[in-house]
Amino acid sequence: MRLALADIPKRFSRGEDTVSVAPRLLRLREARESLMALIGHYEASLGRTRADFTQDRSAQIMGDIRIARCLTVCLTEWYAWAAQPWPGPASPDETAALARLNVDSPGALRLALYDHVGAEHGGFVAAAERDAAVASFAARISLTRMALDALLALDDPRASRLTRLSDSPPTPVDLVTRYNQLAVESLLFHAAEVIWRIAPNDGARAGETVKRVCFLARRMGVSYEVTLDVATSTPALLVAERHAPYAAPTTLERARVPIIITFHGPPAMVGAPQQYGDRLARLCRALLGYRREVPADAALGDVGGLSGVAKLHLRGRACDFMLDERLARRLRLSEAEKPDREDDHRGAPAFDSSLERRLFDDFTALERAGESAGWKLEREPEPVLLGDTILVPDFALTRESRRVYLEVAGYWRPDYRARKARKLATLAGAVALIVAAPRAAQAEFAGLDASYPFIWYRNESISAAAIVAIIQRAFDDFPARLAALDLRALLEETERRAVIPSFEASAALHTFTRAERDQAVAALASYATSQNVSAPEWLDGVGLCAAAQFGRLVTQTRAVVDSAGGRLALSAIGPALNFGEESWPEAVVEALARRAGLQIERASLFAADAVIPDAISTPGDAPRTDVQPKPMTPRQARKPQPRKVAPRRHSGARWSTGDLFFDSSTTSDDAAE
Repeated sequence: MRLALADIPKRFSRGEDTVSVAPRLLRLREARESLMALIGHYEASLGRTRADFTQDRSAQIMGDIRIARCLTVCLTEWYAWAAQPWPGPASPDETAALARLNVDSPGALRLALYDHVGAEHGGFVAAAERDAAVASFAARISLTRMALDALLALDDPRASRLTRLSDSPPTPVDLVTRYNQLAVESLLFHAAEVIWRIAPNDGARAGETVKRVCFLARRMGVSYEVTLDVATSTPALLVAERHAPYAAPTTLERARVPIIITFHGPPAMVGAPQQYGDRLARLCRALLGYRREVPADAALGDVGGLSGVAKLHLRGRACDFMLDERLARRLRLSEAEKPDREDDHRGAPAFDSSLERRLFDDFTALERAGESAGWKLEREPEPVLLGDTILVPDFALTRESRRVYLEVAGYWRPDYRARKARKLATLAGAVALIVAAPRAAQAEFAGLDASYPFIWYRNESISAAAIVAIIQRAFDDFPARLAALDLRALLEETERRAVIPSFEASAALHTFTRAERDQAVAALASYATSQNVSAPEWLDGVGLCAAAQFGRLVTQTRAVVDSAGGRLALSAIGPALNFGEESWPEAVVEALARRAGLQIERASLFAADAVIPDAISTPGDAPRTDVQPKPMTPRQARKPQPRKVAPRRHSGARWSTGDLFFDSSTTSDDAAE
């Protein structure tokens, strides 16, 4: 649905070198009464036929025939002319008669009338004989003359009746908003090009907007170019088309350079211009902060820092249509609809492909499980500026102050891969970047694997674990982190606090994996030894413990078990340790018990006891006479009967529980033997 460009009132203003144009938008406070009268006219006409509807009444109400025609187009979203369903006013007997003749539409009825005239009157009836011929046809098919006349014209547009498509009529606010939106979209539909400028006053927002705009343009099929708004003496360069070396990368936050994104209009395209014009208008209205028929995950929301100009040719001259925040506020949806749109924007991030969505979900699961080595994956990071080129990566992986970008070069078109390869060759050595590409594209990216870590994937799936492994291998900075540790301060802090919890201790050691933590604790122990100080200990589930504190924990653990007669459940040891911890995990208590020289006995997977070795009887010990055997239950007294076990095959996986290891590749018969 689009308004005719000639029907939209426009305002022209001439500057020094340009002519500006803008549609005359409706203001609610000026048009409220007229709009209420127009809506009331439509409500009063519900059920009337088009022939009885006064077409000129809308122009009389609004006082402007062009505005009235535009509002009539807008009102088609709430009202429609619907034809009366077949068989209309026919009685049940007449309906049955029509069904016997297989007449099920006005066209079929008119065809039957033509056949009757051809058979009875030779194909022609004079005007004076028309009524008699029609009456004889009505009597022949068992219809009244009135019913026949109504059924013959049942599909006439003038006989259609006005109906409302929504549960409630539109409000003046709805009508004003929709007219203003369609007026702007009609001008954008005829634009030769639309140029958007992203201001550098907020680098983080500017970077996010660049990424989002490029995604929307690709998704909606609009041709675009991204350039930098450099000084007038230096021409803007197309992204990734320069082959000279670049300086060290800088981000948009530091560059403070405006970004120019140009959308080409239908004159520059080969294809159906109307379809392309509609896509261009849809894209621009999404950038202006409102959306209709735009996917929920493609909504931009606020347009802060984004302004533009549409280039048009009207009345034989070039005109500029300015797109700014003031215009955007006039076009946004009503206040009742804004929260839904904003909630959609704040939801899950949008993705260019299902491959990227799966990668994000898999890596997020690794983060929750603590298996990402401290790396966090960020979607739609800020663009990075390198000389005259803008790099818009798909993801960024961040750990502390380290940031590595991830580019998914999976698009299949050869020209896209060629441009991507040229760009990667230009940026080699300037940006910390990982490239994920399909194995089918190895020929296009040949030679670049020496400059970038590549992840070659197949079947539209990228392994998140492979990304963690390759980033650890290619960008491992643990030696630098280990060398930067202040071991003296860390040792003093451990001695002062006695225990540093696990999470805080890992952050203080700047470690993200178990192997890194073990090396850092070993370095701390070596430093303590060199200073003639007892080395601290790492206790899983507790953290970094001072030597004295760890010794007290070990001593008290043994004392608690000894006071219980040499045997005590692990679940009961934790509450008995008076070190401010009321719910010690059993794994922590088990580690303390083993360090205290105790043995762990498991009656089942869920019950484990810590036992002092001296309290365990050996085969050479004399039997104790002070212990009475427990009576056997009838079930225990019965002799077990042999039973044949059907063999079961498994996948061959190994799994463990405590100190017991099971190999599921063995059958139950093997286990019985």
